[in-house]
Amino acid sequence: MQDAALRDAAWPRALALIADACAMHSSHLAVVAADGGAAEYLFGIWRGQGASLDALAGEYAERYFATDERVPRLLLMPAGSFLHNADLFADNERATSPTCNDFLPRWNIENQLSVRLPALDGLHLIWTVSRSRAQGEWRSSHLGVLARLLPHIGGAVRMQQALAQADARAAALASLLDAPPQSVILLDSKGRVTQTNAQAGRLLAEGRLLREREGELRATAAAEDGRLRELIEKALPKRGRTPSAGTIPLGTAAQVTLRVHPVAIDRADFGARRIAAVVTFS
Repeated sequence: MQDAALRDAAWPRALALIADACAMHSSHLAVVAADGGAAEYLFGIWRGQGASLDALAGEYAERYFATDERVPRLLLMPAGSFLHNADLFADNERATSPTCNDFLPRWNIENQLSVRLPALDGLHLIWTVSRSRAQGEWRSSHLGVLARLLPHIGGAVRMQQALAQADARAAALASLLDAPPQSVILLDSKGRVTQTNAQAGRLLAEGRLLREREGELRATAAAEDGRLRELIEKALPKRGRTPSAGTIPLGTAAQVTLRVHPVAIDRADFGARRIAAVVTFS
């Protein structure tokens, strides 16, 4: 786990060792945001005895997470408390829940324990460990191993998030070295403005071409705003898609050419709230 805290390449081996120690089917690490509304799945790793379970992870994130009844309950529970599926699904949900009735039995992982841990910047880490029917019930020895691992799992995820934030900031600054523009705006992975230089700040305050509205970068002209939002969306990291750069002219006779560049890093970001795009213009 100490190695995994510094290198995402070490996570498969670490999770495989945990699976062996507890004789379990698989484990799922998910980073979740819950900012006053519906929970959002930001990042996940699902591994089973050394093998990547990408199909399982993708299906859960795309089809089941949004309606999984366990998630809002876990987010309300004290950090560090393991809860079994039997405690997280209400009696009536066991007959109606798509997660409980379709997803879990189809993958032979009904026998699960889940726990919530804090991640950076108000995010949540949910760790779920599964045993198959053939592996039987959880034993006290397994629970002891899992409990001792909790601080190391949480610490490793928070370290990876912090490293991803640092790498993203360095990559954003490095992208400006060759041809420094006059105006720079940094956007996070939700497309919200996190920082501007003085020149960009003045232009946003003037509001002639660009403005900031509730944290979002918007073009003042309605005809340009939709295209700008589309460019920003394409530059942000999304599951199953490679971010792309783009440009848009703003103002009468293209007074300004605005460029949106994605910020790529060489490590998994574990859902960290990081710099994800750089907007430049001169």
